[in-house]
Amino acid sequence: MLNPLLHSNITAVFMTFIKRSALTFILWSLFGAAHAGVVEFNATTFSTNEITTPATITLKRTGDSTAAASVLVSVTGGTAAATSDFTFTPATVSWAAGDSANKTVSVVIVDDRLVEGTETVTLGLSAVTGDTIGTDSTTTLSILDYEQGTLQFSSAAFSVAENAGTASITVSRVSGSNGAVTVNYATVNGTAVSPAFFTAATGTLTFAEGDLSKTFPITIIDNTLGQANKTFTVNLSAVTGGALLGTQASTTVTIVNDDVDFTSGLTKITPAVANITQGEVISLSQNSPFNSANTILATINRVPELTITSLVAVQSGTTGIMEIPVGDTSFHILPYTAGQASNSTAAIFLNQDQSGRIVTDEGLQINFQPAMANTSVLQSALNLMSLPKMTITSNGNLTVQRNQGPPPLDLDSSGKLVINNSFYDRYNLRPSITSSLAADNATQGVYLIPHPNAALPNEVYMQVVYTSGTTLRQQLFTTAPAIGSEYINGLLALNGVSNVRFEPYGISAFEFNGRTLRMYADFIVRRVDPTTYSGASPTTGLFGVADLNSDGTEDFKMVYSNGDEQYFYLLP
Repeated sequence: MLNPLLHSNITAVFMTFIKRSALTFILWSLFGAAHAGVVEFNATTFSTNEITTPATITLKRTGDSTAAASVLVSVTGGTAAATSDFTFTPATVSWAAGDSANKTVSVVIVDDRLVEGTETVTLGLSAVTGDTIGTDSTTTLSILDYEQGTLQFSSAAFSVAENAGTASITVSRVSGSNGAVTVNYATVNGTAVSPAFFTAATGTLTFAEGDLSKTFPITIIDNTLGQANKTFTVNLSAVTGGALLGTQASTTVTIVNDDVDFTSGLTKITPAVANITQGEVISLSQNSPFNSANTILATINRVPELTITSLVAVQSGTTGIMEIPVGDTSFHILPYTAGQASNSTAAIFLNQDQSGRIVTDEGLQINFQPAMANTSVLQSALNLMSLPKMTITSNGNLTVQRNQGPPPLDLDSSGKLVINNSFYDRYNLRPSITSSLAADNATQGVYLIPHPNAALPNEVYMQVVYTSGTTLRQQLFTTAPAIGSEYINGLLALNGVSNVRFEPYGISAFEFNGRTLRMYADFIVRRVDPTTYSGASPTTGLFGVADLNSDGTEDFKMVYSNGDEQYFYLLP
């Protein structure tokens, strides 16, 4: 059993230890903690823009700094995505004893080139040593979206009319408009070349903060030459200010041709046939104005009517006549003019007067008139009549002046010598567009055949039989309006007239107040006698006149814009 005295001493010592330990704890609690430092963020919010990196976050230490201290800084949340929007590795911030200076950590900002608005990163403090963590133990870093944008053309293609003067080209700034940026532009020749079709242009476009588009002009040259639409290119390069160059960094500018007639810009054939006056004919062997890899003739031969039936069109390099053999029949065509087609559906169109047009799949329209397949036989017959000279008009008609030689002179009412106006009267014939095999018993020559319409007993049409290789062929010639389009307009100008159409053998038909009427074109085209008109020039159009052929019906006179006039007989 323990000695009572010893037990009492031990108890006293133990109690003294307990009292001293409690006192020490109380004193530390009251005085030791009060004198420790406090570490916290310098602010509860920080801000940076997307292109400024790194972002600096400041920590401060207040209070007692006699002891060393440290604290761990780490990401605790936010809307920004680690790696794609920012990078930050948890970092321990330390202070030496006596150090109370502010400390910083850095958050690396990633410019992701995405328009996404403001994003946030939340940082927090933990694992403090030597000090305590203050009330500002978390802070939010706001990353402000900053996008200089992408520069590119507003369209991959621009179109401008040839007569517009300038083409306005727009460059757009997309996916951001922060800061000032610039971009260079320059034109590049294509099928349209400078300076013939446009004025070459280079320059620099400057976009200020917030600018979303810039437009610059390119001068377009207007000419009177019919041609295919032409193109050139404009390119962007050398972007500055942090902007990007977009995928649409090149654009094509199309100059839309506004000249319908291509004829003047095409190569022509000048037919060289003795004693025949004829206008130039378009050469079909030249390159297509739309694609130099094709000739015009090659594009014609792609027309479905030819390819499906395995027909081939050819052209004489001397006369310019295009021929399309179709079995025993051949089409004979003079391609006089060409222009821009209203659509590019390839086809051959034949009018009732046997003129027509060929539209190629490239959009070129070749306008044609029927052609005389053989000239020598008819010329031989005309020579026997002392009429060696003939003219093939642009309207496709064959005309022969009735009097060839010195013009006769007459006296006018004042006794003055004047040229007899009838000297310039002409026979007017229109060839059929086709030729066919002649009858087995036919012989070469020119024949006048009675008109098949019984109402025209005194009229004829002409048949020319000629040799073609080892066979005899024939082509028919009939009377016709000297200028078909003016004659049609003259008829339509009469009250109650509609639906004008051409029939064979020089006859035209039309509707008049519900009735179908027919007229026959006279064989003769006359020069207008200026003494019969009081004005400076005759009034053009179709006019009713007395019964000219004594068949009991009213007849008509057509006055053309070129100073010719022609009679038309109304069939009973």
